[in-house]
Amino acid sequence: MEYEVVIGLEVHIELATKSKIFCSCSTDFESAPNTNICPVCCGYPGVLPVLNRRVVELAARVALALNCKINRRVYFERKNYFYPDLPKNYQISQYKFPLAYDGYVILPSLKKIGIERAHIEEDAGKLVHKESYSLVDLNRAGIPLIEIVSRPDIRSADEAFDYLNYLKLTVQYIGASSCDMEKGYLRCDANISVRKKGDSALGTKVELKNMNSFKGVRDALLYEAKRQIKCIDEGGRIYQETRLWDEKAQKTRVMRTKEEAHDYRYFPEPDLPDFVIDDALISKEESFIGELPIDKRRRFIKEYSLGEKEIDVFISDPLLADFFEKVVKNFNNPRQAANWILGPLLELVNSSGKSFSEIKIAPESFSKVVRYFAEGKLNNLTAKKVLALSVEDGRDIDTIIKEEGLLQVSGKDELLSFVDEAIKSSPKAVEDYSKGKGQAVMFIVGQVMKKTKGKANPKVVKQLIEEKLKKYG
Repeated sequence: MEYEVVIGLEVHIELATKSKIFCSCSTDFESAPNTNICPVCCGYPGVLPVLNRRVVELAARVALALNCKINRRVYFERKNYFYPDLPKNYQISQYKFPLAYDGYVILPSLKKIGIERAHIEEDAGKLVHKESYSLVDLNRAGIPLIEIVSRPDIRSADEAFDYLNYLKLTVQYIGASSCDMEKGYLRCDANISVRKKGDSALGTKVELKNMNSFKGVRDALLYEAKRQIKCIDEGGRIYQETRLWDEKAQKTRVMRTKEEAHDYRYFPEPDLPDFVIDDALISKEESFIGELPIDKRRRFIKEYSLGEKEIDVFISDPLLADFFEKVVKNFNNPRQAANWILGPLLELVNSSGKSFSEIKIAPESFSKVVRYFAEGKLNNLTAKKVLALSVEDGRDIDTIIKEEGLLQVSGKDELLSFVDEAIKSSPKAVEDYSKGKGQAVMFIVGQVMKKTKGKANPKVVKQLIEEKLKKYG
């Protein structure tokens, strides 16, 4: 029997504000436990929340970028539940009237994944579990979140991966959040069910939690789909429940049976007035939405004739994509520019332990390195050395070449003495070459490169050596 997988995702994203949603406490992630707290976010009796306008602005920007319709009146409700990291025993959220609804994300496959709703809410605190006890850190309590709920339009784990990737990139591109999963700025839960191919009714859904990466989401969905199909084929029954993803065991485990929405006993938040989203706010936030990642991907494919995998690397970081385009403006050879950025430059960035935003080389300087290599002024080794020095301290390329003496030696007259010396000191390689072992010439090329401290043009050197060796033949 053939089955169809049905997936919907719930994504919580921390908005990039300096203060919390209902008080002035800092949102700094690095602070010591329980230092960014006050009576409001700790839920003391009698305190009154005050809505942070910046939260509404960023949330509206996200909603617009996700093609959502926006409710013009922000209306909050209390979501009641009891947990050690929720000091008020309720969460201020939205239920009946979310900030936004009826949006979509376009995948590289051009499939649209619908967005059911996007609403604002406050985060809970954090539990730190020890061997025999748990600690509560309330620094995160009151952090502003936007929860984005997809429609059950996703039909595979790979589609879920693509959806999460382009949702994240969209939010990053518009500056609404860094979406750093390691810091908990983006968290995802998944709902998954299976049904017979061709059926219109949805199967019993299972909620998956505890997935700490997009790969983890994909792996969990792959496992859970197989588990449900096997259960149905063996005559079993799927129960509506919440299951945790066990990364180490690569399987899901039962956490609890699923609560329904009415278990939370939503009712209007009495301490917060409604907030009106006017045309001025929407126009302002629309102005911050530039070219979105899916549009940039299409344009890169059309304009630069690069492979999709290469383009996906550029699209994954708006700073990297911008750097590439500035390099191409100064050196109009997208292929060579891409090769040097995705190869030597990213190798240097990764080995340094820094992010791309921290490197010091300007795109104008980088384009000069690539141009000098293309023109033969620098060979592969010297170009990489110049690049490494400029990445490290931001020095001018011409200054580095002059101070380090790295300009490539290409003149035949300059290289002949080095070639003669290398041939004389390599009798075995000369003998092998005379016996038809053509690769032996590369040993002699290496000797010349050593003698010139890597500054010789290897193509010219190889040509001169072969001309000389023909006489020996």
